[in-house]
Amino acid sequence: MKSRVLLIIIAGFLILSVCGMVGLRLMFSRTREFRAQAQAGQPIVRALEQFHKQTGSYPTSLADLAPKYLPSVPDRPDESQNKFSGWDYQIVTNGMAVSYRLRYFMGRGGIEYEPPNWIGNDEGQRTVILSNK
Repeated sequence: MKSRVLLIIIAGFLILSVCGMVGLRLMFSRTREFRAQAQAGQPIVRALEQFHKQTGSYPTSLADLAPKYLPSVPDRPDESQNKFSGWDYQIVTNGMAVSYRLRYFMGRGGIEYEPPNWIGNDEGQRTVILSNK
């Protein structure tokens, strides 16, 4: 009887260990996916900053960046077309300071650029994945 209980405990521990390793592997692969998308967004950030430097303000939309600052308008989400991935851009005003937020939706989460940090958002769990400091 004791050996059966011990066997069940060991089996349970092994199952939990395997599930934990699979969960960690999924989390790390999502981080890699987030980091790759943040790297893909770096040209947009540079274009936004260059626009700001030359005009003194941020553009009202990403379309204002093409073709002078970017070769084409970045892909945007369009709910009317059931297209939920793409870049979303917003100007953010906090009192006197004006900045922006850039997001890329990736299923149930995505990445956000809140200067100077890229943040991975995996279903509400936010982690800084890259910094432009």
